[in-house]
Amino acid sequence: MAVGLLSVTLLLTLLNAPAGAAGPCTCKDLDKIKENLDRAATSEEIWKYIFAWARETYRDVDLPKTNDDLNQKFVQLKNAPASKWYDLIKEGPVKEKKSLRKVAGLSEKGEPVVDEDFQSSNCDDIIEAEKEHERKHKDFYLSFPQVFDVLMTSRLQRLRAESEVESYRAQKTFLEKKYADLKLKCLPKEDPSIKQQLQNDVAQRERLNQAENRIRMLGGGPTGK
Repeated sequence: MAVGLLSVTLLLTLLNAPAGAAGPCTCKDLDKIKENLDRAATSEEIWKYIFAWARETYRDVDLPKTNDDLNQKFVQLKNAPASKWYDLIKEGPVKEKKSLRKVAGLSEKGEPVVDEDFQSSNCDDIIEAEKEHERKHKDFYLSFPQVFDVLMTSRLQRLRAESEVESYRAQKTFLEKKYADLKLKCLPKEDPSIKQQLQNDVAQRERLNQAENRIRMLGGGPTGK
């Protein structure tokens, strides 16, 4: 029942079996990993706005009523500069619908699966980051078994939005580590100063991620205006 709800309210069930991966990530994949990392970080921030919207923290704004309202708002904000996100949230649900495409989801058995085209054109760490995202969704929803017997209520919409925040954060954190590790391997060996700076940057990001997670556990989060 839990997996069934996930596929209805959260994820698109994709293919039953994954295709062959493109292989381990190498130095030539650094830019592509960074691109996916930046996309995950931006998506996390967008879902924080949507989570605040679903929590009814924005004043005088129509609330999301369906799962598609959440999805469409994500697409709208993703295609807009961050400076416009607040104003777009205040407009309420999107009236002009856009087609959606997911590259990953959960199988009927609750296992992460990835779109064949995406899997065949990306290296292993990028593919695994998508699976990490889906595993986080699964773990998050399994921690709320009491909602599995209800339809798309406002409470479930809030949980969906919060799950997206957590899942994109997990994906971002995974890619941050893989990107930093690979970048260190790809540096010229005669350049120790850059290597040390990269190691310091990795440690700083880890501290920031841990601090943000602690704030979330204490109930902090984005608020509306």
